[in-house]
Amino acid sequence: MPRDKRAVRKPNDTRKSIRQLLSLLADYKLRVFATFICAVLSTLFSVVGPLLIGRATTMIFDGAASIGSNSGAFDFVTFYWLLALAVVLYVVSSAFSYLQSWLLTGISTSISYRLRRDLIEKVNMLSMAQMDFNKRGDILSRITNDVDSLQSGITSTFVQLVTSVITIVGVSMMMLSINVTLTVITVVLVPLSFAIIAFVVRRSQKYYKSQLVYKGSVNSVIEESFTGHDIIRAYNQEDEVFESFREDNDRWYSHEWKSQFYSALMGPITTFVSNISYVVIAVVGAYMVLLRAMAVGDILAFFQYIENLTQPIRMITRSMNLVQTALAAVERIFEFLDIEVEMDESTLRFDGLQNSISFEDVGFSYPNGDEIIRNLSFTVNKGDKVAIVGHTGAGKSTIVKLLMRFYDVSSGRITFDGVDINEYDKNSIRSSIAMVLQDSWLFSDTIRENIRYGNLDADDDDIRRASRIAHADNFIMQLPDGYDTVLNEDTDNISIGQKQLLTIARTVLSDKNMLILDEATSSVDTRTEKLIQDAMDRLMEDKTSFIIAHRLSTIKTADRILVLDEGKLIESGTHDELMALDGYYKSLYDRFDAGGHR
Repeated sequence: MPRDKRAVRKPNDTRKSIRQLLSLLADYKLRVFATFICAVLSTLFSVVGPLLIGRATTMIFDGAASIGSNSGAFDFVTFYWLLALAVVLYVVSSAFSYLQSWLLTGISTSISYRLRRDLIEKVNMLSMAQMDFNKRGDILSRITNDVDSLQSGITSTFVQLVTSVITIVGVSMMMLSINVTLTVITVVLVPLSFAIIAFVVRRSQKYYKSQLVYKGSVNSVIEESFTGHDIIRAYNQEDEVFESFREDNDRWYSHEWKSQFYSALMGPITTFVSNISYVVIAVVGAYMVLLRAMAVGDILAFFQYIENLTQPIRMITRSMNLVQTALAAVERIFEFLDIEVEMDESTLRFDGLQNSISFEDVGFSYPNGDEIIRNLSFTVNKGDKVAIVGHTGAGKSTIVKLLMRFYDVSSGRITFDGVDINEYDKNSIRSSIAMVLQDSWLFSDTIRENIRYGNLDADDDDIRRASRIAHADNFIMQLPDGYDTVLNEDTDNISIGQKQLLTIARTVLSDKNMLILDEATSSVDTRTEKLIQDAMDRLMEDKTSFIIAHRLSTIKTADRILVLDEGKLIESGTHDELMALDGYYKSLYDRFDAGGHR
């Protein structure tokens, strides 16, 4: 596993990320508007409460002075009405606050559902080149971690930000209604807090993006460690794998620590600024009360409003790390969604081979520029059984990928019945070809459903018949639950050879008129190989078959053998013809004869 040498990513394009986030919210305009209205109403009802309590406090202060001087009675009716109204306002404010949270949770959950669906659809539509380029662990991180970060950002921070802004505006207006001078003193200190927030955000943004990048890299190493656990242990590479993990984990830790460090600075600094506000207002307010320019209850209400003003600022500072993480997640999600998908403008449907397949001076290079196939030309007639042999890296598997249109040729052309393969719809081509690969692929489900994957309309009798042809029925019936045996997540509760038998049974069930067998018997023992070979001979009857085999003794009966070397076709013919030619093929067969390995 190569170590990730990527440098620290540049800071996010914050404006672009915000536009992308707004585009996600665009389909929920009505609910977003309702959420905004609930936030406004919740804030308005809550900011009036301190003013009423301040008035009640002034009544107590004035009433106590009146009782001491025997100048009048205390107005209990008005006092109780003020307190009751304050309680009602707080209750109504809480109700609207709950409603806005409920609406926003529904929005964020719906967006997360949609994004995961879109990301999976994107994975299914990506070309093989893009799948080879992107690490699986990083893709999984975008689908899970980044979507979760975005959902948390919307749910946790949107309400806080909207409520905080509305609270700041509403509280400022209430403070102005009490005393303009004290309001001006308070408001002058507010921009200082926002200036601190802006500075910290600029410094920390790049670290939020980078920590997500390295989180995806760590996930890739972990995923590879699980899937390749046996190989790692077999080659004693535990220390090397751990070192690779440690390097990426250290980078993740470093950037996450820096991002959290900057975020942690914002709270104490803004708290310090708000405390300065308390000191200044206490001194100036006390002086005004002594001058009778301000009531005692108003100064108490003003202190409450200072708290109501500084609290949303602190909330904003605390939520900025979630905001930045969410924006970084949005950028990574849209980066993946914006990858160019496998486009197919062909409309001609391929309904099965009628005559022949031709490679006409085909050349192919992978995206990294390495030329794999050079000037390859040959023709395969319908029903032929064609074997492809050659050393590792000769281009055998690449021919299969070109036939399936996983990749398109770089030069020359491939024709089906005289029609360029690029004119056929890709899905129609792939639905006409069945494949058995060297690495068997099964999923965590029953054996029955794994075989049925070749033909979802097949019944149990069809599955049993296909299993008998593939010589899989015998071992399946010896399992405790037979066809209902559930394969575990790693499908390691059956042997490698048994896995291959199941994939062959699945291919039999698909009943396609073209077959690709990419070293299909490489993972089985000699006895099982003979059984599979017999099944394959029956399977390939009246079908056009391409066989990539590492045991040359298994392809003696092929109608034609193509011998490749460094992407070039150097020999072609039947087994007897090639042996008589006394060339490259004969040297391979003599060196690795009778079931030997290349």
